[in-house]
Amino acid sequence: MGVAQRKRHDPRREATRAALIEAAETMFAEAGVEGVSTRQIAAAIGSSNNNVISYHFGSKEDLIEAIYRHRLPQIDARRHKLLQEADAAGRGHDLAPLMRALWLPLFEQTNEAGQHSYACFLASLGRLGMSDTRYLVSPDFPETTRVADRIAMLLPGEVASQFDIRMRAVASMIFTTLQLIDREALGNSAEAERMFGDAIAMATAAIAAPASSDPALARN
Repeated sequence: MGVAQRKRHDPRREATRAALIEAAETMFAEAGVEGVSTRQIAAAIGSSNNNVISYHFGSKEDLIEAIYRHRLPQIDARRHKLLQEADAAGRGHDLAPLMRALWLPLFEQTNEAGQHSYACFLASLGRLGMSDTRYLVSPDFPETTRVADRIAMLLPGEVASQFDIRMRAVASMIFTTLQLIDREALGNSAEAERMFGDAIAMATAAIAAPASSDPALARN
């Protein structure tokens, strides 16, 4: 059997690949991309093969892309559904439901331990200045871009020009809230929903807050 055929039809290979992706996501979220070796990821799934990452993915950078491609199909589909619901309710161009459509799927995603592993993984990339790696797969998951574009269109000109920076700040707020939920409200769904609802309200206010009129602050 050729390598290409084995890769297409070997369910054990796909199970190993998925296990590596999910282990890497959680470990990167906890210790950062630079704080985890490929050998540690292999050991986390019980593999003694130190080359298992290079066999399945090629490099750690390719593994990061694989994590995106593992999580984003469901997240992008959920954003599509939430946007459809907002449109059906006549609120598809209102800021609050658009912010909810953007961020709720990250609240809904949890790993086997009940933690928001993908959001924490994104936060770890942000700390390393690697958030832009997400754009490598953006064309394949257009609903996220569609929601973000609608949000940007609702902002005044002087605020819209700062959209990318504001979105990163808002993302940091959401990620921090999800990390707090994992530490302080794990297993308490009512408290988790309250905390996340507060974060969405604050994020919605922050993304549309008037631009600073203080020249010194604007320069900084």
